[in-house]
Amino acid sequence: MIRALVVDDEAPARSELRYLLAAHDDVRVVGEAASTAEALALAAVHAIDVVFLDVELPGATGLQAAPLLRDDRSARIVQR
Repeated sequence: MIRALVVDDEAPARSELRYLLAAHDDVRVVGEAASTAEALALAAVHAIDVVFLDVELPGATGLQAAPLLRDDRSARIVQR
């Protein structure tokens, strides 16, 4: 099972990605975040294999957040 985290500040974008990922039986979305801070909080409590990460986020950009989300983890980052 692939555990995914969806990070986007726009709720419709998160919803669409969750819908697309639901078509794959081997993928489970373990959390959604609207900001870098929310994503880091979720990553601290969930084992995550892949992060779907928006580039434009409030607070810190997805590019700034990527190394923080990968710190001591093997999660893969997909930025869009």
